[in-house]
Amino acid sequence: MTLGTATLLLLLALGGIAACRVCLRKKRSLRRACVAALSVLALALIVYIGLTVLLVGAVQSQPPV
Repeated sequence: MTLGTATLLLLLALGGIAACRVCLRKKRSLRRACVAALSVLALALIVYIGLTVLLVGAVQSQPPV
């Protein structure tokens, strides 16, 4: 997965969390499940993006061989 795709999916997950909170006001259990699932997805994407940036930075700062 490219970094741009991961960023786009993260933005969609955060938008989905906001949409769940607004659209599912009456259905508390469904709202909790939706927010929990999207939060786990967002956390996984944040970790993925962070590790990608870390590894790309490490590769770019290597001295030439």
